[in-house]
Amino acid sequence: MSAENADRSLTIRELAARTGIPPRRIRFYVARGLLPPPRGRGPTARYGPEHIRRLEQIRRLREQRFGLEEIREHLAQREVVAPDRRAGDAMHWRVWEIAPGIVLAARLDWPDAKLDQVEGLVEVARLWLKRREVESDDEHA
Repeated sequence: MSAENADRSLTIRELAARTGIPPRRIRFYVARGLLPPPRGRGPTARYGPEHIRRLEQIRRLREQRFGLEEIREHLAQREVVAPDRRAGDAMHWRVWEIAPGIVLAARLDWPDAKLDQVEGLVEVARLWLKRREVESDDEHA
């Protein structure tokens, strides 16, 4: 971690003070996959600007009465900009998180019908992974 990043990293108490969200709820959001885990563990765990932004998004969605699963789906859909090496321009992408650590991306210049198909594919993949997770839990029970 660079000195600049170290200066901007926060303990869970500092993050709670900055956002007004109690440490217990922050840990709950991490456990539920709504918030990325901190860098490090235990007393050395550090949170950064991305955690502040995500907690602010979660707060806004909770204020709008979104449930946790709706929040997860909303946060999983985001737009990113990546350089296009061929054209020298930026390329805009829509990114869906299918499960923690698994993403699917599609260029935003695709027709809406194609993006709708990708959205359907994302839902099928999420359901398939959940079903496999349940089957795996049943096998270990």
